[in-house]
Amino acid sequence: MKKFLLIATAFISTAVFADVKLSVDDNIKVMAINGQEVRHNILQPLKKDFTLQAGRHVITARYDRLFDLTNGSHDYLKSGNITITAELADNQNYQLIMPNQPNSYQSAKEYVKAPSLAISHHGNIIAQENTSQEREGILSGLGGIRGMFGKDKAINDNQKAINSLNTAQNAGVPTTQTQHTQNVQKKDNLDGFMELWLNASEEEREKIRQWVEK
Repeated sequence: MKKFLLIATAFISTAVFADVKLSVDDNIKVMAINGQEVRHNILQPLKKDFTLQAGRHVITARYDRLFDLTNGSHDYLKSGNITITAELADNQNYQLIMPNQPNSYQSAKEYVKAPSLAISHHGNIIAQENTSQEREGILSGLGGIRGMFGKDKAINDNQKAINSLNTAQNAGVPTTQTQHTQNVQKKDNLDGFMELWLNASEEEREKIRQWVEK
């Protein structure tokens, strides 16, 4: 019995303290996560790594790339906001990507009009969304106008997605994204063990205890 309790305690401790790691691919600017703005320093590269708690996450991001052209000129390409939702398991590493990003400037000018945002786990895409918002105008890149068209709109889009999910869950309607994620993700050993224990009858639990004590 003591052996069983030690194993169960170890399982529970691992589950409590395990985090989710999310790395962000090149040319993606994360604007908001779970209703909160993600701040970026204009003098530093875009934030590339996030540590999150396990569970459902709503992420709003956009394509964001500065091209160096000939004769010292530049062009700043950015897409409209894309919001994606996924269930992320504890102690796992995920990657936020935009599939099929082009390298050339001419191709990128077309790509920025309708990129896709996806979450990858060990090379497999578990969630994907396409651009659903119209691109903001060129004024959105200017400092004084940013609050009207940039970060506030991203937080708005993010919160709308959260509200829609909450409404669907309260009505007992599972979301397509949640179903897709659940179908792709496999339960780890801890989840399987805990589910087996919680659903077992007293007689079945006694058999489990006897098996552990062997």
